[in-house]
Amino acid sequence: MEAEKPAGRRQRTKYDAAFRSEAVRRVSQDGQTAARVAQALGKWVRAARAQATRPAGSDVLAQENKQLRAQLARVEMELDMLKKALTIFSQPTGR
Repeated sequence: MEAEKPAGRRQRTKYDAAFRSEAVRRVSQDGQTAARVAQALGKWVRAARAQATRPAGSDVLAQENKQLRAQLARVEMELDMLKKALTIFSQPTGR
């Protein structure tokens, strides 16, 4: 049986030696602050997690979705124009 984790406690992340040495290099050689490197690390981790949760081929689907939304907007605009034209041409003439 698995022991339950206490509420509110997260598992500590373990980083490999290469990753830690790169972070140290950024702080010591590049002159970046530790806070700046940690901030960048957080962004990298969130981006990697988001990329990992996206299904394969989602970039293609996102592009297709963008194209379909643009096409839908154009068709809706054309439909609105036709509705306006219909109301204009269906009005009785003054003869």
